[in-house]
Amino acid sequence: MKALVKKLIPYHFVVSIKEAKQSIQSMFLWGKDFECPFCGGKYRKLLPGGENLPFFKENKIIGGGRRFNMLCPRCHSTDRDRLIYYYLKSNALIYKQNIALLHIAPEPSLKKYLKSLSNITYTCGDKFEKGYNGFYYSKDTLSLDLTALSFPDNSFDVVICNHVLEHIVNEKQALNEIYRVMKPGGWAIIQVPIASELVQTIENNADTDEKRELKYGQRDHVRLYGLDYLTRLKNHGFTVKDWSPATHYDQNQINRYAINALEKVFIASKVINS
Repeated sequence: MKALVKKLIPYHFVVSIKEAKQSIQSMFLWGKDFECPFCGGKYRKLLPGGENLPFFKENKIIGGGRRFNMLCPRCHSTDRDRLIYYYLKSNALIYKQNIALLHIAPEPSLKKYLKSLSNITYTCGDKFEKGYNGFYYSKDTLSLDLTALSFPDNSFDVVICNHVLEHIVNEKQALNEIYRVMKPGGWAIIQVPIASELVQTIENNADTDEKRELKYGQRDHVRLYGLDYLTRLKNHGFTVKDWSPATHYDQNQINRYAINALEKVFIASKVINS
């Protein structure tokens, strides 16, 4: 029944209803303590979000779990979206060069921002798994399988893949595909939740939703990443560096922008002579 309703109701009508609701909601939270870079709103507090399970605290997960002041009440940008925004703001190249950019599982607020930049040729896509279809994505979102991308080699200067790999069984093939479609000299932002005290990533030991929730924190996660994450990226040919908001913004700014000072941005580059 829900699937039928989604087909019958125009996408833009649903979006307009959601935006009206969020606009009203934001009025009640107006203030001066928090600021969203996407919609420009200023609020006394943001909305909470994320899974509220003991697993995330017990495993000290960075980039996952229940977070207060996570979600902007007006545009629904998340702390993850804002983290990438502030990394991009620190990287002048993305504003000065013509860039072909691929955005996997596009977050609406980040997508809107990237599409507004005149120097970016923007492409986005998702596999439309259960729970992420319907009204979640706009109609210009392509149907893509990250383990078998339809694009030619060396197609994109930049790839953004934000908290996606933890959902994909064949991580090796997904990373190979990201590397393949990147141009030499291109780079990708590849974020995942990381257990901050886990030395080695755990995977391949949970074959039901219940076991995955117990082992990895969510029913649709297939591994729990550890401190070997950068090594895993390097093993696929990437040159990897990380960017920390704490090295570019003071604590007052980090609090005001509601970003996680512990979550680093991982930048995986494809060397020119590869």
